Amino acid sequence: MLEDAILWIDGKFTPFAGARVHILSHSFGRGSAIFEAISCYDTELGVAVFRLKDHLARLGHSAQELMMKLPYPASGLLKAVHAAVRKNQVRNGLIKIIAFYPGVGLEVIPTDTRVSVAITALQFGRDVTISKFGEDKFATAGISKWRKPHPSTMPVHAKASGNYLNPMLAKLEIRKRGFKTPILLDTEGFVAEGATESIFIVKRGMILTSKPKNILPSITRMSVLEIAKDLKIPLQEKKLLPKDLFACDEAFFSSTTCKVWPISRIENRKIKPLGPVSMKLQNYFDQILKGRIKKYHKWLSVV
Repeated sequence: MLEDAILWIDGKFTPFAGARVHILSHSFGRGSAIFEAISCYDTELGVAVFRLKDHLARLGHSAQELMMKLPYPASGLLKAVHAAVRKNQVRNGLIKIIAFYPGVGLEVIPTDTRVSVAITALQFGRDVTISKFGEDKFATAGISKWRKPHPSTMPVHAKASGNYLNPMLAKLEIRKRGFKTPILLDTEGFVAEGATESIFIVKRGMILTSKPKNILPSITRMSVLEIAKDLKIPLQEKKLLPKDLFACDEAFFSSTTCKVWPISRIENRKIKPLGPVSMKLQNYFDQILKGRIKKYHKWLSVV
């Protein structure tokens, strides 16, 4: 049960009920926390965290973007993640790292610049309910009225809590229309990404995806790009228009919890889910996550 989880907070293990921060903390009131969500798998090499060093590097980048000074080096956080996984006896699950200002802060900028770091490791099925494919086997998507903020307005490449008000509103809006996940356009009308997912389409055997200018530098997205090259699947990063979504042969999302999530419908257009390209990617990804592809052992941080 989630209530039985034990969190690593600032170098000490704390029971779930004791993981508290003041309601007037700066990060609660201003959205100034940064975080990472990371997957963990029971591989043939042992329990392993997926691309942990890359996630920690992105956490460091987010801290720089928010001018936040992390109190621990990446090497220390790596050991703490491993310790949290072992302490919670997680084999297949989700790890979350949050860095935040715990002190009371009523000003726009934090007057108490102390930074706390909390890490939790949760087992799928026991602590958190999520299927292998995310919320459903196949995704349905609608184009949201909300636009992805322009990178000149806020640090869109940082995984900061405040940035997620935008996709939250998009997801609430799109759920009312009967879809599972929104597709956000950027301020120029080009396809950006999902709520917490990257989006890919396939046309005549070629994978097409948005340029990285104004989307989160997704670890899973980068993995898909590398795997596609390894499998010799043609790929292009380009500016995509909504009309491209309605002319594709296949479409899929990618994220931490659903590495390749086939899309079966975009607005009123039905798409045959799990076509040959997305199936090939999904099967190969599964082999990587089982520890069966030696080339990609570098992505598995064995606990």
